[in-house]
Amino acid sequence: MQLYSFLILIVSLACGSLPPTEAPLWRAATASAGLVFGWVLLSHLAARICAIQVRRDQIDPLIGAEVLEKQLAAFRWIGLGVVILCLGGFGLAGTIRNVPLIESSTLLQALILLVPGVTITVGTWSAEHLFGVMVGYTAAGPNNYIRSLTLIFRSGIGWLLIPVLGLLGLNDVIAMLPISEQSAALLTGTAILSLIVVGVPMMIHRLFKTTTLNPENKEWIDSLLSTAGVGRTRAVRWETGGQTFNALVAGFVPPLRTLLVSDRLIDELPREQVAMVVLHEAAHLRRRHMPVRMLAILPAWGSGMLVTQMLGTEPWAMIAGTTFGILMTLLILKSVAYRTEYDADVQACRLAQQIGG
Repeated sequence: MQLYSFLILIVSLACGSLPPTEAPLWRAATASAGLVFGWVLLSHLAARICAIQVRRDQIDPLIGAEVLEKQLAAFRWIGLGVVILCLGGFGLAGTIRNVPLIESSTLLQALILLVPGVTITVGTWSAEHLFGVMVGYTAAGPNNYIRSLTLIFRSGIGWLLIPVLGLLGLNDVIAMLPISEQSAALLTGTAILSLIVVGVPMMIHRLFKTTTLNPENKEWIDSLLSTAGVGRTRAVRWETGGQTFNALVAGFVPPLRTLLVSDRLIDELPREQVAMVVLHEAAHLRRRHMPVRMLAILPAWGSGMLVTQMLGTEPWAMIAGTTFGILMTLLILKSVAYRTEYDADVQACRLAQQIGG
């Protein structure tokens, strides 16, 4: 899901490099809205069919949930093509460049570019909720519907979307300041660094619904982190409504680091297994995997910029460079993610042996 969220963001914003078009904005917007609405409708239809089969005892509820999960995953991934069709094929990305107020604001452009992808994503979440209501997994009603989608958004695409939009808004503000280009570039670089080091960890801690661990679990997890050599890391309970087996660390600067341990993980797994999850996250910190992953992206985007420069004044130079940069990013991230996760497993086992004897 994290890779999908990353691609939705990158692909949507990359379409902003398409050349302006003379097509009417209303035509591109209407065609895009119709296609996206139809895609969301298909997602809900798939959820409804699966739920009806479960209610009629034609399939087991767990099998029905697994089938729907695969169908909605396909809707999301194929939805990337729908996003490109809306923004590029229908010309939505090119037409907004001709609107006076929008063309001068990177934030407003990004908001419009992200609408198709985010709508498709939220639509699949809505379909999941419909299935849950129809088979009795969750309560009906608008309040629970809004709460469920908000919870998924906060812990899903929201943690990636909000800082990017905030940074683009800040870029608009800096562009309006009466300062030189060099000063503006320095100010923008400082803002990006501050966002990565301070802003994102603080935002994740607030976006993800968290509560304080009970005293016993807190003392135990704190002792594990301290013994593993990554003290000064705050451990909290991540409230997911019992939906997620997961843990993650937000931030890599010691005073600002937070370990989020999901409710289902800490409530349902034996303590030994929870300990291995905690040590796995501690290993990520000890081995500085997060900075490594961030730095690994730089060569990919550098190669994309090189492709753009090599093509020179060709009208499709920016598109080719961006596409190449995205492909290289995926290849590098796949390799780096596998190696760092494997390394974290190895280090967690070694830490467990040192701690447990």
